[in-house]
Amino acid sequence: MLVLRPALFAAAAAAAGLVAAACGAPGAPAAGSMPPPGAATVTVSTATATRGAGPPVLAAPPVSAVAAATLEAALEASPMPPLLPPPVPWGLPPASPGTPPPAVSAVAALVMDEASGAILFEQNASLSLPPASLTKIATAVAVIEAGYLETPIEANPDLERQWLEDSQSMGLEPGDVFLGRELLYGLLLASGNDAAEALAIAVDGGIEPFAARLNALAARLGLTGTHFVNPHGLEAPGHVSTARDMALLARYAMSLPDFRAIVATESHTAVGSRELPLYNLNPLLNYTDGVDGVKTGYTEEAGRTFVVTATRGGHRVIVVLLNDLFRTPDAIALIDWAFAAHAWPPG
Repeated sequence: MLVLRPALFAAAAAAAGLVAAACGAPGAPAAGSMPPPGAATVTVSTATATRGAGPPVLAAPPVSAVAAATLEAALEASPMPPLLPPPVPWGLPPASPGTPPPAVSAVAALVMDEASGAILFEQNASLSLPPASLTKIATAVAVIEAGYLETPIEANPDLERQWLEDSQSMGLEPGDVFLGRELLYGLLLASGNDAAEALAIAVDGGIEPFAARLNALAARLGLTGTHFVNPHGLEAPGHVSTARDMALLARYAMSLPDFRAIVATESHTAVGSRELPLYNLNPLLNYTDGVDGVKTGYTEEAGRTFVVTATRGGHRVIVVLLNDLFRTPDAIALIDWAFAAHAWPPG
């Protein structure tokens, strides 16, 4: 059985290449064929944060050799399931009559055809920038692949309320218990940083090893301009991605039925030890024709970020906007242009 562990994920770039190669090795069992982890309650540890003029910063130093070795030994009894391969093109790209795209205010932007992966428009698409809460797309994918949707997760009684009150939260309180699936709703609809931390610690025991898992995912999907330091996207040195990488990540995420169903949900009541009403922060969902995902983000450093998908006539496009003061009207303009200025082959 192929076994991938966070300690291996945290190695240097050569090791990341080995992980990506291993994931594509013939005969590796699919993640869906692996049994999910047991329903043992997992405890969320206290977050370490600093408070300044901007959003809080969650410390996440690089994995040391000693920490990596310790983590490797601790996980011998409960290895991670193998990761799924990335999706391949399943359709032909659309043709364009040459209608120019609208001007957008984003520092970086990209429009991609989901089926073919063809890039319909790009602007500084390879520039590495802070993605803010678009990070949570990767966090959700990692949790789904790890099989934690039905795992009960308990918020630690020592959870720092100050950190939660000063950042986007789904409303977790110390002692709350919710299934991983319910926390994903809090992560993707309400953009809960508390949910992101809870899920990271449930899956890998800490922020640092979970970030290593996210970086392994990025390596496997070919996200060459991406590096994750935490599961939520709060500002941290070296936590960056690109418009191209975010489009590839969203393309893969939307191939997962659980992810796709959650991001298309306008509101949801998370049911666990108590009930929490959640509302999707995507301003275009059920407003702009065909919009069915995905995620907004904001920090002072990243500005306003947005990954949005829309499906019309059986075709889905992915729009990515990084550091865009006018992300909502720009997203609408690019979606409308993508469908109006392109014709997909029949069949």
